[in-house]
Amino acid sequence: MPQDSIIVFAIGVPERALSELGQAFGSRFQFTAVAGEAALRERLSQAAAPIVLCGNASGQSGEAIVGRLAEWHKAAQAILLLEANRLVNALGTPDALRDFRYISLPIDIFAARQTLEAAAEIAALRQENRSLIGDLERYLSTLRGASEDRIKQVAQERDEYRRQHTRMLESIRNAERIQRAILPSEAKLDAIITQYFLIYKPRDIVSGDFYWTHIIKDEERTVFYIAVADCTGHGVPGAFLSMMGTTLLNQIVAQTPWQSPGSILEQLHNGVLNSLRQTSRRLDIDDGIELCLCRLEGMKITFAGARRPLYVVSQGENRQWRLEEIKGDKRAIGGGRKCEAGHYTDHEFEVPRGAMLYLTTDGFADQSNPESERYGARRLRDKLLEVAPMTCLGQRFALEKELSQFQKNEPQRDDMTIFGIRAPIMSAAAMQLPSGAFSVTGNLIL
Repeated sequence: MPQDSIIVFAIGVPERALSELGQAFGSRFQFTAVAGEAALRERLSQAAAPIVLCGNASGQSGEAIVGRLAEWHKAAQAILLLEANRLVNALGTPDALRDFRYISLPIDIFAARQTLEAAAEIAALRQENRSLIGDLERYLSTLRGASEDRIKQVAQERDEYRRQHTRMLESIRNAERIQRAILPSEAKLDAIITQYFLIYKPRDIVSGDFYWTHIIKDEERTVFYIAVADCTGHGVPGAFLSMMGTTLLNQIVAQTPWQSPGSILEQLHNGVLNSLRQTSRRLDIDDGIELCLCRLEGMKITFAGARRPLYVVSQGENRQWRLEEIKGDKRAIGGGRKCEAGHYTDHEFEVPRGAMLYLTTDGFADQSNPESERYGARRLRDKLLEVAPMTCLGQRFALEKELSQFQKNEPQRDDMTIFGIRAPIMSAAAMQLPSGAFSVTGNLIL
């Protein structure tokens, strides 16, 4: 079992579903079948922050087990495995489904991954919180010889720390929901892009990376914009800057449609300077954005980059795959006094059918392993060239497996985003949209 695998206890889960989950997520999660409630309770007593997948096979009631799980282990994270047609009957109204974690049958790989990753993240946070509380408890034990007033004071400080930690975590979770709502949803991207994959891994709960899409259409033309950006920092400061960047891009394209990527980046640069008041000598704000932006029209691509490249992998006349790196300008978006003068260059070219476009931030390449070795941009280019002939889903799994094997138990250093798209880009459904401008957001095409 890989060192960074997360154990998931499975009770009442059909063997076929367990095998399918193991094949899909074996490098990330280790699924362990448990025969009955007694065995599950014994396993839970030995686990710090377990995840339990509850099904209804072999007479087991997944809903009943979830209801009693909190009595057996306070930090356990429960996931229900249910047939899609039983979700509402089992959990209540559709609005109530948001209060439960579940994986529906037949299994949707992307939805299952999101559910498992969310449970793992909460379990890790609870384990960290319990560890912090344990440290405080040990600290309290050293004060047994102190006066009763001092012990009460420390207990109050501990309780206040718990309250502050809970409030801070809830606040960041709310920020995550807002940021997710602004990002394009994968359900809508599935509807408008023929073939693609997305790897989006915030280092913290919220992210300084963001991706953005926009469609402009009239009776003769359909243009699709896509961008991937990396804001200065990560966590809450990076998230604020990412939401500002998304808002400015929507405003720029809404005010003047059909623009070239270079023109959009120039206006975005000025917008960030003005929004952060980076032109003022009295303010020391040097935050900026590195971004790659493509305008896609049929098989014609126009690219402009702010300190980020575009990778294009296609087959030549000899049927051999080759990778071309189209470099962006050495000029970030914003940056205050550190920003460089110049402009953003438009690169126009056409790609053959089946070519792959990769828009990335530097998080994947900058990740280190336990030996402090960076993965590196050259190794990433080689890996993209290797996986390009695969399906988009296969590419995503291959890249995530590569990252897991390289990173091992080393903490994630930065936010990571890789957006891969295969030409032709636009789906039949996107081509049938009425004339107008459409911003693909978390829940709607507006």
